[in-house]
Amino acid sequence: MDNRQTALILARSRAVLGLVALVLPGVLNRLWLGKDAATPSAKALTRALGVRDVVLGVGALTSVKENTQGPEWLSMGAVADGVDAVVSLFVRGAPRRTRLVALPAAAGAIGGMLVARALADERTAAQGSVLEPSP
Repeated sequence: MDNRQTALILARSRAVLGLVALVLPGVLNRLWLGKDAATPSAKALTRALGVRDVVLGVGALTSVKENTQGPEWLSMGAVADGVDAVVSLFVRGAPRRTRLVALPAAAGAIGGMLVARALADERTAAQGSVLEPSP
């Protein structure tokens, strides 16, 4: 699988996770934060995070397909995943599962940054070959 395909999978996954957060915030909160986290306020925050992920996912998907700003969109998503991981690790009084959610979030952050960097390098190499005069 090449970097573009991996980037598209990451972008689609982010958008789908965002939709799940919008449609089923209570379920996601119970999985992430425990049974006491299905309050109306927590659901509102989860929906806000869902919108964030839909926007980042669709932005990455579109820009990777169009070969424009894919690395930038992917890296923004990776930063969001990194923040999610750190926040999940340091929530006081949260159940153990909250800290376990930090693992896939951290993996998403690292993977997203690696793919973003690889796509940026590919873009730079392609631009360099276009700019170099032929002998």
